[in-house]
Amino acid sequence: MGNSDEKDKLIEELRNKEKIYQSQIENLENKVAFYNEPILVGLNNIGACSYMNATLQCLLNSKKLTEYFLNNFKNDDPNKIMANEYYEVILNLCNKENNKKSYSPYSFKEKLSKQNPSFEGIAANDSKDLINFLLERLHQELNITNNNIYNTNNNEVQTDEQMMLKSFLEEVRVNFNSPISGLFYGISETKSQCKGCNITRYNFEVFSFLEFPLEQINQYSHDKFKKPLKSQDGKNSDVNLYECFEYNQRTTLMAEDNQIYCKICNKSCDCSFTTFLYTCPNYLIINLNRGKGAVYECNVIFPEQLNLSNYVVFKQNNTIYELYAVICHLGPSSMVGHFVAYCKNRIDNQWYLYNDALVALCTKPFQYSDGKPYILFYKSLVGGA
Repeated sequence: MGNSDEKDKLIEELRNKEKIYQSQIENLENKVAFYNEPILVGLNNIGACSYMNATLQCLLNSKKLTEYFLNNFKNDDPNKIMANEYYEVILNLCNKENNKKSYSPYSFKEKLSKQNPSFEGIAANDSKDLINFLLERLHQELNITNNNIYNTNNNEVQTDEQMMLKSFLEEVRVNFNSPISGLFYGISETKSQCKGCNITRYNFEVFSFLEFPLEQINQYSHDKFKKPLKSQDGKNSDVNLYECFEYNQRTTLMAEDNQIYCKICNKSCDCSFTTFLYTCPNYLIINLNRGKGAVYECNVIFPEQLNLSNYVVFKQNNTIYELYAVICHLGPSSMVGHFVAYCKNRIDNQWYLYNDALVALCTKPFQYSDGKPYILFYKSLVGGA
């Protein structure tokens, strides 16, 4: 009798385990279907939030970031406030039952406003500011060490490039250990030379965003390459994205009233600065800055495939990129008007227009005629982003 009871108990236990395994298999199958279909869910505008909706759609189509949240993220830590909210947005936008419908991100907006009061209310905001804040906050919440050190070299005499680089890379290895830093952070190097002692100093920093001032870039190309400032019809000349990278690594001289104090010379001296991209991230985000109020009008020529081999020091790192998203702005300034996103869907590789609740198949964003390209998103072809 005892043996029979034990046998029945064992059979019941095996049946329960079988149910659990079957449930796990069904959940896995549902999960695969959950995010292996094109994401065509729009975001309702809940009050001057087109900047937020466009940003979320572009980040959602950053494939490796979305896959991390779907496959590895656990929303079991209440301290991960923005990460938990962003995860909920992804779940709603990836839910196949919501396909071709729209979702209202009230909770995300509420938590965002509490974490950063500049996003409160229905006042218009800027996609650039949201991207900067959100990536930084997600990095902080998901960072294993949560002890960021962006630049600890300021108080040192930084004259040994290899020593400074080795020290900085060790800081990055220890203190930047999150999926955000792994996907969106690159390293820039600045060389400064004092004209008094001719000593060159080296400084390294992480970056998650490149910002290019279009008016200054056109002026730089005019001064250096004799490029006309105006076209024949009187409009400002087009800016090619490669001109932006040329401008970014220009050498500038700080002189006269802008001299820099040199500890070795023990006085203020003329000093030259040159900044290079030492490494570039898997996902490269570029802001096309038209000045305060976005008043500078010009066309920007940006390629679908971007080759940065001439602008990156560490050649074995990411240098070949493919465009996968563009935020365009419609209106007189970045703070007044409307934002839309053109995204190459991470599932079917088709281009879609994301205009708040509206999601529509479209041509590539090079043919847009209803707004200004404002933020470009590129993914590395080498890094497999």
